[in-house]
Amino acid sequence: MIRALGIALVAATAVAEQAPTYQEGEHYLALPIAVETRDPAKIEVVEVFSYACIHCYRLEPVLDAWRQTLPDDVDFHRLPLVTQRLRPFAQAFFTAEALGVLEQVHRPIFVAIHDHGIDMSRPQYIRRLFEREAGVDEEDFSRVFDSFGVRGRVNQADGQGRTYRIMGTPTLIVNGRYVVEVPRTGLESMLLIANYLIEQERGAAER
Repeated sequence: MIRALGIALVAATAVAEQAPTYQEGEHYLALPIAVETRDPAKIEVVEVFSYACIHCYRLEPVLDAWRQTLPDDVDFHRLPLVTQRLRPFAQAFFTAEALGVLEQVHRPIFVAIHDHGIDMSRPQYIRRLFEREAGVDEEDFSRVFDSFGVRGRVNQADGQGRTYRIMGTPTLIVNGRYVVEVPRTGLESMLLIANYLIEQERGAAER
């Protein structure tokens, strides 16, 4: 799987004239109403993900390498999917953002769940991981994890996911307009299609 995704990444960074043409309705969906992006001056790509999602875990290393190649006019960020069951994972994500330790704990959370079978929906296990991987002490973790600000961010993510009409993870949202889903594309093609849509949006902005 990782080898196949690596091949997709190489293909995704090929020159534009070699890129295939993808069709709306077959390879991606258009949202009926465009969603406002956080920086209108850039082309936004949002990965809607869940730490509980094995496909998100498998995509992560290639997605991380891909985002390092994105030009300055592309704004990439992640959004955790929120359901009642997944809420603790979303709290963990926004806690990591608030504490400035997301890069240290993001992949280890995936590893704990999918490689070691740890129930990371339990706050005490999340806290221990934050301490081990990023040196966050218990008091700071508890203060932020249960804070009004983090819970507000989780609720906002819930609303945003509903606006995107998310059916599963991972899903890529390109510029608040287009939805790229795994069942429709497969993991191997997601980045290819995202690159195609980025080019389409860039071309539309230049006209």
